Amino acid sequence: EQETAQDFFEKTLRLAPDFDDARFNLATLYYKMGQDKKALEVGEPLFEAQPDNKEHLQLHARILLGMARNEDASDIIERLQEQYPDDEAVLRLALIFRQTIRDDFGLLDVAEKLLRQFPNDADVWNSQGVAYFKLDSIEKAKNCYKKAIALDPKNAGFESNLGLAFSSLGDKDNAEQHYRRSLRLDPEYAEAYRNFSMMKRFSSIDDPDAQVIKALWERDDLDNSSTIQLSFALGKIYDDCGEFDLAFEVYKRGNDLKFKESGIDLDLYFAHIERIAQVFGRPPKEVANIKIDPSPIFILGMPRSGTTLVEQIISRHPSVFGCGELPCIERTITRLEKTTGPMRVYPDDFWDVHIEDINNEVLQYRDWVNRLHDTKTPYITDKMPFNFVHIWLIKSMFPDAPLVHCQRHPLDTILSNYFQFYTTDVSYVYDLEALATYYVLYYRLMRHWSELFGNAITHIAYEDLIQDSDTQTRCLIDAIGLPWDEACLDPKRSDTAVRTASIWQVRQGIYKHSKERWRNYERQLAPAIEILKEENILNEDLSYAG
Repeated sequence: EQETAQDFFEKTLRLAPDFDDARFNLATLYYKMGQDKKALEVGEPLFEAQPDNKEHLQLHARILLGMARNEDASDIIERLQEQYPDDEAVLRLALIFRQTIRDDFGLLDVAEKLLRQFPNDADVWNSQGVAYFKLDSIEKAKNCYKKAIALDPKNAGFESNLGLAFSSLGDKDNAEQHYRRSLRLDPEYAEAYRNFSMMKRFSSIDDPDAQVIKALWERDDLDNSSTIQLSFALGKIYDDCGEFDLAFEVYKRGNDLKFKESGIDLDLYFAHIERIAQVFGRPPKEVANIKIDPSPIFILGMPRSGTTLVEQIISRHPSVFGCGELPCIERTITRLEKTTGPMRVYPDDFWDVHIEDINNEVLQYRDWVNRLHDTKTPYITDKMPFNFVHIWLIKSMFPDAPLVHCQRHPLDTILSNYFQFYTTDVSYVYDLEALATYYVLYYRLMRHWSELFGNAITHIAYEDLIQDSDTQTRCLIDAIGLPWDEACLDPKRSDTAVRTASIWQVRQGIYKHSKERWRNYERQLAPAIEILKEENILNEDLSYAG
């Protein structure tokens, strides 16, 4: 039918090039067929001739999103929202856009508007739940998923999402119940298998669940998305069972596919990180002169370096609420670049940010936290690992906030990242050489910040923490300026939701099995080892040079 329609519209346009309806319909058809470039070629004369036509603007924006031209699409969508703030089609387009650019706060704004008009839209409830989940507001996410399921009880994706929320809250029984319900609804739903495998400890590849996942992974008719999801599930199963060569082989298949589909220019991204150290060669001259309640404690470092464990320990303190990985600092950068005052480029133009703008961003940070969490403590934790890149900005906004830098053996850190499926586009983790290069940039930048800010940064080694948790915990609590409380040593007090792969480790208390896990994969890690040795990050015996 699509080919017939395509032939008809193409013939019509050849006979009548100015027939706008035929041009619009053909561009729409190409878009639906996934041929975005052709859709743009056909539609562009129409978009230029009628720049104010609502339907044309919407199609133009959708095509641009399909081509990953997000900035261009953003201009059109913002214009549509200004002109048609309550229009259903415009709001649904804005929802897709926010999902595409991973703007979870922005997605919440759009979803709330849609749900006021369409409270029985299960898909929007689910989208809102996903945004809350990514923002570590797990209880709110769980409630959204429940509403979505009540409206559409046969949706496997909704059930899997609810299972993940229960898993993050430490409710293993309910999590398994919803994962299995998801798989009854769709026995080939790869994401549910991956989520479930992260929660379960496997002792044999003959486990019935492992056999189902293995059989599905071995099929040759899977799409790339399912293959990727199942590779991370089956790789984890082989690793659990001590089949390390097989585990790495399976993980590598998923990583290779994931790396190919990434759209990030790594050279540009890495150069940006290096530029930050070059620009911020001395402490900020303008710092906020206001304080907020609750006050943040920043936990940062490489992903998979122990940030989750450290947050669990600190948030056991009765004065602290754990907020998880908050995207607020990255969002602050976007606001200061494009929204607040003159157009700026980070990092180069941030020396000129006025104190009034910095104060406003501090207040905005507080508002974002309050929107996500019902906090009743004087302190919160923000454990976004990537904040290590932005320590200069954090010191400008929160000059007295504790900064806890989590460190772990480089090879354990790299391996753990390589074995982790991320929903965000952090493409460097899916290639060992790129991951090792990123580690080098992190290492250099943290040395730079340490020279710049000295004792304002507390460094804690994961290996020391799991070896002598009592002493290290007491030193940590003292370093961040809190009075000692015995609750910090009690893993049963860990009620902070955990969204990362560390969930069942941190809920078991101090987890020692992940120490020197890299030795099982030393041969496969050779590309990363060479890079780290060249930078003198690793000694010849592969110990951490520090």
